[in-house]
Amino acid sequence: MKAFLDFIPLLVFFYLFKTQDVFVATQGLLLSTTAVYALHFGMQKGKLEKAQWITLFLTVGFGALTLLLHDDIFIRWKSTAINWLFGVIFIIGNYINFGKGEPKALTERMLGSVFEMSHAQWQKLAWVWAAYFFILGGVHLWFAFVWPEYWIDFKVFGSMAITLAFFVGNFVFLRKFMKQQP
Repeated sequence: MKAFLDFIPLLVFFYLFKTQDVFVATQGLLLSTTAVYALHFGMQKGKLEKAQWITLFLTVGFGALTLLLHDDIFIRWKSTAINWLFGVIFIIGNYINFGKGEPKALTERMLGSVFEMSHAQWQKLAWVWAAYFFILGGVHLWFAFVWPEYWIDFKVFGSMAITLAFFVGNFVFLRKFMKQQP
């Protein structure tokens, strides 16, 4: 249910972009994002995950700039900014200890309960994820400004296909590291 909810704003944006214009689509994106994250907030007992806060703030920020300045350059930068910020977070997460005890890569903090790997392997995985986010952000930028006529189609379908392929590839690689059930 949670994953489905996250696609609602994207689908609203896509539909309104195709049937209206980018500014109406941005209004729909802001309203649907706010509604979806309010639902998440309620379902998660008054909390949002850090990634959800980042996505919410950047979506509202870039969307508001788009509407206030009546310039779609900001909404076109949004996906790139979000992806590049996540890439930076995965790199920094390799070097900063956010908790007590031994430092853990961000990937280990996220997936350590499911997979068993060495610290070096977790760090390499974090670098792979950072590279993925930087590359995806760059591809978003390419479509937004070099091929703008295909931008919204890539944003919805291409980006989703790349993300699915990346996570399937990760699972294929990581399955040999799955912790055995007692």
